Amino acid sequence: MIGAWLERGSLRVRDDLPCAAAGFGKVVVRVLVAGICGTDLELIRGYRKFEGVPGHEFVGVVEEGPARC
Repeated sequence: MIGAWLERGSLRVRDDLPCAAAGFGKVVVRVLVAGICGTDLELIRGYRKFEGVPGHEFVGVVEEGPARC
């Protein structure tokens, strides 16, 4: 999976991230639109130690998950 990766204050694109998988209490979402917020920018500036995929503001469609009844 391709995604933005933040590590030691450096943001880069990675193409070796594991594919998402649905599980208990989890769904797979196909992201249609994503945004970068002020917190993401502060993480790049070193506001907090963070390693991983930044971002939490998105709009998407559930692709896979438990059936709803």
